[in-house]
Amino acid sequence: MSRIAEIYLPSKAKVIDVIEMTPDSKLFMVMPEMPFKYKPGQFVMFSLWGVGEVPISIASTFGVQKHIELCVRRVGHVTSAIHRLKTGDDIGIRGPFGNAFPITNARGKDTLFVAGGVGIAPLRYLINEVIKNKKDFRRIELIYGSRNPSEILFMDDINSWQKKGINVVLTVDRKDKDWRGNTGIVTEHLNKAKVSFKDAHAFICGPSVMIKAVMQDISQLGMYEENIFTTLESHMKCGVGKCGHCYADGKYICIDGPVFSYREIRQYNLNCTP
Repeated sequence: MSRIAEIYLPSKAKVIDVIEMTPDSKLFMVMPEMPFKYKPGQFVMFSLWGVGEVPISIASTFGVQKHIELCVRRVGHVTSAIHRLKTGDDIGIRGPFGNAFPITNARGKDTLFVAGGVGIAPLRYLINEVIKNKKDFRRIELIYGSRNPSEILFMDDINSWQKKGINVVLTVDRKDKDWRGNTGIVTEHLNKAKVSFKDAHAFICGPSVMIKAVMQDISQLGMYEENIFTTLESHMKCGVGKCGHCYADGKYICIDGPVFSYREIRQYNLNCTP
């Protein structure tokens, strides 16, 4: 298949496992007919014939495994249909598309990850890459917020990260009777980060309102705008810059992104809200 066909026509893939992570989030293990390489921050178009397609960031932990992992939150018509898929079902995949989180310049510096809800999924691969090369980085921290304890994703990963020396701050909007941890939105806990903001890089993913607030707050804490990165995946429709849905001030989010620095977001007036 030519590259032109690859970007416009979904390739056949098979669901090899489905894990229900929360009441509205599932992790799909998908085996493409033709395995491909990918980088942290890239996305695929997840297609259901006769239903539609949605952009989903790759949540896998390694970039060369035969299957890919896609965490899908049920929020609309297409994602509701995806949630009805079972092991053995056929789907379509286009991609991978987009740029990747720029981790090279963060080497030798403190690294702060901030995630909200299902936003931990796109950061999962990146966090594992940083931990794998931990000696190349200084302090590594994660602040992760969820609506309630039952909706915290990838808890096994989080426990593993903590055992490897990563400082993790978990917080929930609404606690239950068994929760003994932090409460409140993630911005209320940025002061718990021990990173040197003026000499650190941040990688943020989550609801658009959270992204905007976190970028503003850590910028005010001294982090340079060019060192603050997020992904604007939710803005996209076609993934290849043809529909124009994600065009803003000379930039196509699906082609030039979806990963942008806070400086680029301000420079090109990219809206964090779809």
